[in-house]
Amino acid sequence: MTENLHLENNLYDVIIIGAGPSGLFAGTLAAMNQLKACIIESSSEYGGQLTLYREKAVYDMPGFSKILAGDLVNSLYQQYLGYADKVPLYLNTQAKNFKKVDDYFILSTDQNTLKTKTIIMANGGGMFQPKRLDLENIDSFDNVYYYVQKTDIFKNQDIVILGGGDSAVDWGLTLLDSVKSVTLIHRRNDFRAHEQNVHLLKEKATVLTPYQTVKLEKKNNQSVLTIKHAETGELKDIKFDHLIVFYGMVPIRERLDQWGMEIEKNAFKVTCALETSVKNIYAIGNSVYYEGKLRMIVTGLGEAATAVGQITKTLYPNKMSVFKH
Repeated sequence: MTENLHLENNLYDVIIIGAGPSGLFAGTLAAMNQLKACIIESSSEYGGQLTLYREKAVYDMPGFSKILAGDLVNSLYQQYLGYADKVPLYLNTQAKNFKKVDDYFILSTDQNTLKTKTIIMANGGGMFQPKRLDLENIDSFDNVYYYVQKTDIFKNQDIVILGGGDSAVDWGLTLLDSVKSVTLIHRRNDFRAHEQNVHLLKEKATVLTPYQTVKLEKKNNQSVLTIKHAETGELKDIKFDHLIVFYGMVPIRERLDQWGMEIEKNAFKVTCALETSVKNIYAIGNSVYYEGKLRMIVTGLGEAATAVGQITKTLYPNKMSVFKH
């Protein structure tokens, strides 16, 4: 449970907003650089969007041929725990706004009011919910999912996956060994996923493109999805036991521009040092934009190192960085 912090007794070097992969790693690095810091997270658990996909395999994390998202989160958290006494994590604490006073910020949350010299926005752009499948009677089907927490229910079942991004393709690969069949349906021929994984899935599963969803119904107690070829108009019925929809995420919280920082492409615009348009406020992970930005976990981790290093240099220019390899 979040403890109440007294404003007058706590001037932080940095407060990290968000406890996803980038935020957790930023907390670890802040402790390594001996910064007085804390992490605040609006939800009841750490891990960010990866908590929606704990059993999804991640294929682009350096050092691992593949690693489950939940295992990756746990590894980052275990690393952070070694420094938790120096950089506490406060869950169920939502950042509301900040104001500049002299050479520090007063950050208001729904739990308390904090004082800090710098801020790192690692909130991924806020809270999100999956984009839903827009078909009539969709709410009457209890075998339609928008994220996967447990894979046991899919064992030896016929699975249909909708989507063409990394989540759809990676989950298709992840489930192949335990389910009866995997059919992936995408509305375009081109995928927004790693090309090698797309080729691998096509070798081992049924991949149908370019098809659009038309109708969802029950026939003789069997769930059936009707799809339409985007070019020929051909209709096809696909029977399934479980349908998983990966159409991306949509924001359900306040817009980023409420913070008063410059926004570009629905993200905080930052410098090469990850500083936003407000001096001493930095942003990392999925909430930032700069030319060439890639929305990858490993990119956010590198951005955490850059931001914490820059903050250390700014606040303590005579301190030698303690980052080691």
